[in-house]
Amino acid sequence: MLTKNFNFSVKEEHGRFPPAIERFIAFIIVASVTLYIVEVEYAGTDNSRQGHYIWLWIERIVASIFTIEYVMRARQIGPSYLKSKAGFIDLIAFLPFWIGFLVPTVWLGLIRSMRVLRLLKLYRYSKAMRIFLQALIGSRKYLGGMFLIVFIIMLFGAVGIHEIEKETQAEFDSLANCIWWTVVTLMTVGYGDMYPVTPMGKVFAEFLMVIGVGLTAAFIGIVGSNVYYHVQKLEEED
Repeated sequence: MLTKNFNFSVKEEHGRFPPAIERFIAFIIVASVTLYIVEVEYAGTDNSRQGHYIWLWIERIVASIFTIEYVMRARQIGPSYLKSKAGFIDLIAFLPFWIGFLVPTVWLGLIRSMRVLRLLKLYRYSKAMRIFLQALIGSRKYLGGMFLIVFIIMLFGAVGIHEIEKETQAEFDSLANCIWWTVVTLMTVGYGDMYPVTPMGKVFAEFLMVIGVGLTAAFIGIVGSNVYYHVQKLEEED
């Protein structure tokens, strides 16, 4: 029965702990990410081992709290928690800190940036986030096929623009650069660092832009319909 608290249920708002402890954990989540932003912005260090010692000790305390929380939830719920999606989210909230003792110093900046993922733990306290997660999970079989189509179109666009523009622009000689351009074009971002100059290249780019808009609309439609379904289901249950 306890595992139901960790299955991304839309109606479940708290885990196994009393509400006061859950509110404290939610505060620690937000505070740790806020302090990370302050550290990056004002400390000007590559990682928490540099600069003032207060940043490292704050992270040690926060990581210890999340580690204890994970152990306590695992003891109360059992092995099923360790294999659950909620257990995985709780794990990545503190695991990068301990991995930091095993990796080279040059990696510590990347390890530090993973603290932002702690915000995923707020799903336990946000009904809206749980609805969206349920919608994504319910759409996974459709999104999987959609991402495969996107991958195929991306490769087609890369090799296509490579063949069209490689004789005109040196940037398109590299297939890696062409993949970058195709992704940017499909997402209709258009950074302007690379763009076709030949008439055929421009037509090809327009074709990819239209496809990109269609794919974005399809993604919104798939996920949006599932969000609406879960909202309606929740209203009916209430």
